[in-house]
Amino acid sequence: MSQTDPAAIESEIVATRDHLKGTVDELAHRLTPKEIARRSVAEAKSDVREATTNPDGSLRVERIAAVAAAVAAVVGLLAVLRHRRS
Repeated sequence: MSQTDPAAIESEIVATRDHLKGTVDELAHRLTPKEIARRSVAEAKSDVREATTNPDGSLRVERIAAVAAAVAAVVGLLAVLRHRRS
């Protein structure tokens, strides 16, 4: 068959259309709110795991302690501010 053969051209068009349909379907799936949320949660979990554990799986106690201290400082500051308002 040659490139000018109508059957070959039609077959190529059908194949291209199927490929584009698959691409559009994949993009539509990736852009659904549920999928975006799933990816965001997975990325956040990965980031927390990476920030709080060493490559061998043990906890990075110094980082956990620093975060706990920062949270305690913010809670303390909010308590002081709330107490001053009342």
